[in-house]
Amino acid sequence: MAVITIQQHFDQSPEQVFAILGTHAGLGVCFAPLQVTRVQDSADTHHPDGVGSVRKMGIGSVTPLYEQVTEYEPNKFVEYVLIDNPLIKHHVGRLIFTPAGTGTLLNYTIELEGKIPGSAAVILAGLKVGITQGLKKLAKNLSAG
Repeated sequence: MAVITIQQHFDQSPEQVFAILGTHAGLGVCFAPLQVTRVQDSADTHHPDGVGSVRKMGIGSVTPLYEQVTEYEPNKFVEYVLIDNPLIKHHVGRLIFTPAGTGTLLNYTIELEGKIPGSAAVILAGLKVGITQGLKKLAKNLSAG
């Protein structure tokens, strides 16, 4: 199994960063042009993007991916799994929001195992580039006000 970890510092508090990255809609804003839509709410009416919620992600007419939130602690932690993908055997993403001075340190880890040998490294390399760019852009935009 292959793993990547991406760290990004934000000048904002964990609550402010989580308000964006802890929601399905916020991920879509961060990682545009990727379109992210919540297609199933969590059973927790106070946190519709929480445990059990499902998001659909894609670009245009490309076959979308579906991820389900498996763990959720507001302002601290989100874990999700990729579901129903014929090419991926195992995919778990974890976002951990840690106070860092007056800001936040985000640790974003993805574990991946593809069904095709060697595919995980290629997929993760692409994800690392896209996620790193999206998070840097978000941090810059939030700091600019």
